[in-house]
Parts: sequence; C-alpha cells; structure tokens
Amino acid sequence: MPFFQTMTTVRVLLLTSQGLHVFSWQKDVLSPVGKFSADERGLAEFNRYLSSSLDIPVYLVADIIEEDFRIEPVAHVLGKDRKVLLERKLFQFFRTSEYRSARIQEREEGGRRDDRVLFSALTNSDRLTFWIHSILDKKIQIKGIISVPLLMELFTEFLHLDKVPHLLLVNLEKHSGLRQTYLQRSRLKFSRLLSQATTMDGSLAEMILAECSHTRQYLERLKLLPHDQPLDIHIYVQDGSGDELGKNLANSALLHFHFHETGMTAAELNIDPALTGDQGEVFLCLVQALRTKRLFNAYGPAPVIRYHRLHQIRRGLIVGTSLIVAVALLAGASLLIDGFDKRTAQNMLDQQALMFKRQHQKLSEDFPETPIPAEVMKNVVESVERIQQQAVSPTQIMTLISRAVALSPGIRLQQLDWQLSAPVETVDGQPTEGQPETAIGGEKKVEVPALVPGLLAGKAHVTTTLNGVVFPSGGYWDAQRSVTGFIAALEQIPGLKVTPVSMPTETNPDATVKATLDDSDILAEFSLKLEYKLMP
Repeated sequence: MPFFQTMTTVRVLLLTSQGLHVFSWQKDVLSPVGKFSADERGLAEFNRYLSSSLDIPVYLVADIIEEDFRIEPVAHVLGKDRKVLLERKLFQFFRTSEYRSARIQEREEGGRRDDRVLFSALTNSDRLTFWIHSILDKKIQIKGIISVPLLMELFTEFLHLDKVPHLLLVNLEKHSGLRQTYLQRSRLKFSRLLSQATTMDGSLAEMILAECSHTRQYLERLKLLPHDQPLDIHIYVQDGSGDELGKNLANSALLHFHFHETGMTAAELNIDPALTGDQGEVFLCLVQALRTKRLFNAYGPAPVIRYHRLHQIRRGLIVGTSLIVAVALLAGASLLIDGFDKRTAQNMLDQQALMFKRQHQKLSEDFPETPIPAEVMKNVVESVERIQQQAVSPTQIMTLISRAVALSPGIRLQQLDWQLSAPVETVDGQPTEGQPETAIGGEKKVEVPALVPGLLAGKAHVTTTLNGVVFPSGGYWDAQRSVTGFIAALEQIPGLKVTPVSMPTETNPDATVKATLDDSDILAEFSLKLEYKLMP
C-alpha cells in the first residue's frame, strides 16, 4: 500500500484491537499515514513502511481492552528502597506482563501516611510484542509506550476539568469502542473499554446510561466514589449525535451528563486539519500531548527503549564534547590574544632597549677619555656612596646614651671615648681590630686603611667607652643596682651591646676590697664598653 512520506519529526503508532494506526507529527500537524492489520500481511506491509524511514523515532500508544488498574497503599520510603518496593509490588500484581507501571499519586492523610500508588499494566504482551519486534529488529528508537487512559489524564488539564472531584470521561471511538475513564482531580483511578461489537447492540443512549451506572456501582464497591457524591460524566461524540443523546439522557441526583462534539472541541483547541470520521477524542489527546511535549514512557521496559537511551547518550556525548571544545577554543583564544599582547609589549621593550643601547654607544663615543678606566671609576663611586651611607657622628651615639641617662638620675658620666672600627681577617682566620698589613718584597706596607674593607662589607661598628660614678651612692650595693639599671636602659637600644668593664662592686674572684672609714661619701665608679653596629 502507498504511504504518505513527509519530513516527520516523530511517529505515533496507535495500537487497537483491529490493528495498528500510524500517524506522523510534522510542524504541529498530526497526519494519518496508514493502517496495518494485526496479521502476517499487515506485519509485512509495516516492515516495508519502517524500512523507508529508519531514523524517525516512534511512540506506541495502546488503546486496547487488556489494561488493568489497581490502587494500593504502599509504605512511604525514598530512594532505592522505593524503587525496589514498587518493582516487587508490580511483579506480584502483574508477573505475566513486562509492560507495567507504578505511579505514586498522593499520600494518605491519616495513619502511617502511606503512599497511594496506581499500579497498571498492559496484560496482553503478545499484542504489543507482535509489532515491537519488527521495530527493534530495524534498530528504530522507541521513545515510549503509553496508553489512552494516561493520555486522558493529561487531556483533563487541556479541557480545564482537572478540578472536578469525580469525573468520568466517556468517548466512543470507531477504531476501538466505548471507553470510560474515571479521574479524581485529574488523577487517573480506573478505565475500561467496551469493544465495538458490544456498543453496536441496541440504543446508544441506553447503552451509555447502563454502562455509566455499572461503572458507578463498581467505583462505590472500590470505595473510590462515595455513595452520596454525584458523578460528572463528560461524553465526547462525533457526527452531531450529541443533541440526540442529550434528549435521551437526563440528569439525576448522582449522574450529571455533559455532551461535547469533538469537532467543536478541536476548534476550541485550534486543531487543524478538520477531523475525519475515525478521529475522535483520542486524536485530540495525541495532538495536545505532542504540542506540549507531554508524551512520556509509562510501560516501556529498558530492553524496548534501549535504542532511544543510546541515542540520548550519544547526543549527550556530542553536546558535552561540543561544550568542551567550545570552552577550549575560548580559553585558547584568550591565551592567544594574551600572547599577542605580550609579544607586542616585548617588541616595544626590545625597540626601547635597542634605542637606549644606541644612545649609550653614542654617549660613550662622545664621552672624553678619563685617566682611569670607567669600571674603576664606577667601583670608586659605589664605594664612596656605601661609606657615606655608614657615616656616623658622636652626636648620634650621645643622643641614644642621653635617653638612658635620663632614666637613671643617679648616674654621672665623667668621660666618653668614641671609636669607629671594623673586624679584619688575619692570617689564621681570626677577626681583629685595626689596620691590615701585607708584606711586599720583605717590607711591611699598608695597602688600605683598615676601616675601608669593613665599611664596604657593611661590618663597621662604633665602640664607645663610658666612665662615670653613682652620686649619691648610698652604699656600694645601691650603686651596683643603679649601674645595673643603667645597663638595662642602654640595652633597650636596638643594635647596642653593653659590656661592663668595671662596676662599683666587683664580684669576680680576682677583685680586691678596699674601704675608707671617714665621713666622706663613697665614690662608686664604673666603666662600660658600648658597641653599636651601623645599619647600611
């Protein structure tokens, strides 16, 4: 059979008891492609159709009788435990079907506050596997398997019926039959489908009334619908039969009927093109779900949707690699620009250095000849600058000493000797003070003053000898304490080292004791050696 081929973005396979209806989704338009019977001939034609477009993914939507629903309370757990618990319950309820689903709807308000879970399954696996094997053999992506009742749950939001506490959607489809879907505030609780053969017997209005009454009784037995609550029934029909049904179906205290023409609903939802005779509410559900990208996988197990998962992984790798390459290019471009900037700056510095070098050469050529080489003059100038940096005068030392004297009122200074010196290495490697002498031709000759190497090396220091007395003394021990306090005040000066030469009271073993027995004051003399290192 010929097929209508377009640049389709996704295909929708609607599975019914009669066979498989194929639609293509392109530019917000859902177009019928063909119908394939559920036999070997239909399967062969379906394989030919798949071979003509292998790269287009598919959604499989089941509109069949063999779908079971169970609402059970389950302990409220999280994470991996929830997944294991739901899988165990699914296997317990529907062990013969691999197309099963568990959806948590709400939590109970009292007791343990268990989760209320809707367990559902497509119980006739052979009906689905008949078509799925052909799709997987050609490695075509199956994005998901969903059923019409789950689509109805989405459709209540589009129709603004999601706030109705007890809603029964009734739609008559020519390709499947009469379906009743019960929802509580847009949460699917139950759905049942009557075959076309059943719906064609007798009056349509009488059949709908009877089936809605049976459904209400069933819901009351399951305690899903209270006995005193009305059931809002929204019926979607085609071919203008809504008025006729409205005359034959009267509202009661427990059954409230609302009639909708699918053509009018399509116009309200801006669905184009116009519906054909075999496109009812299910078609509208599919269009709206595709428009809002709300189609999802409910029943497809991992082996069935594996090619779609692989495609997602491949696309993720491509996107991730592209991002990494883009980031690397941006970083590389930034580094390249920075390198160009540094290269430009380096070229400018090289040009400036070359200009300065040429200026130096020109100045060197024009500079008059000197009696000594320029390098020697440079060393002399640097040496003089270093010696000048270490210049010191007795005034600086006296200023520091006077601060310590102010803190020791009993101290009287009598003499101050000031000397600038530097250590000089001798032949045996021991430092001494003085001027180095070298032997030249058997004669001793002074090369340079002894202080110059020390000054150039930054090791020069000032040595000061202080002589004084403690007055009034008040006794040798009081005089001793005064001098000790004076030494402590001097040692607070940074870089100053104090060494006692003689104290009012000698404590070493070689000291001699001499006393004068008269009425005069004790003369407590002392002598201190101060070494002050010059800072460059």
